[in-house]
Amino acid sequence: MLGAAPWALLAFTLTLPFALLVSTMYKPSDQLFVMLAWVNVIALARMTYAWHMVVVLGDAQGTASSAPGGLGEAQHLVLLAAITVPVAILGRITGDVPYILYGVMDAPTDMVFAETLLAVLALIWLPVLYALSVLGLSLPRSAVTGAYGFRGNRAAMPYRRWPLILMLLVLVSVAGETYGLAYSLKHYYTGVGLVQVIVGTGLCVLVTFVVTAMYAVAYRDSAVAAVK
Repeated sequence: MLGAAPWALLAFTLTLPFALLVSTMYKPSDQLFVMLAWVNVIALARMTYAWHMVVVLGDAQGTASSAPGGLGEAQHLVLLAAITVPVAILGRITGDVPYILYGVMDAPTDMVFAETLLAVLALIWLPVLYALSVLGLSLPRSAVTGAYGFRGNRAAMPYRRWPLILMLLVLVSVAGETYGLAYSLKHYYTGVGLVQVIVGTGLCVLVTFVVTAMYAVAYRDSAVAAVK
């Protein structure tokens, strides 16, 4: 499955740290980072499209996904970008929540601050992660059929949602931590920092693989009811 789109996987991995840093780019010279971010999104779409096809169609060799698709791949790219970009923006915004909250609360005790911060983040992210667990089923469906099929996604889920929501939370958390490491490395280069960014990037790829597989398996196991 990992070998279904090796060049897309390589492009996604190499451009991910730059894509995570886009929200901190302000100078015209930083447009290269923006270009790399779009390359990252396209590579992510191509990579996950291939993985969905392998899981749903049962093509262990990846021959069904070795060449660019037509409507299905285009629909998949549009939906993935529509999901990824707003989530990335929300992640960047919520990254500032601790500073804002600390100022609003006028330097509270550590325990009160931690409890309040967790409550605020939960109020923001839990509905988003639940929505992603529902909308995400349209990713493999669009790849295979060229149709989103939003209506009925909630009922079509054959498994409990909490494992998928948990893995989405892990993905958001790992991406956020990798962003912090990449940001520090950008301003203060160290060998240890570089290794940390590489490890964080690898973890992002691994968790992305797991989430993609979970979406694809959930759709595959509900495909008879959802498609026919």
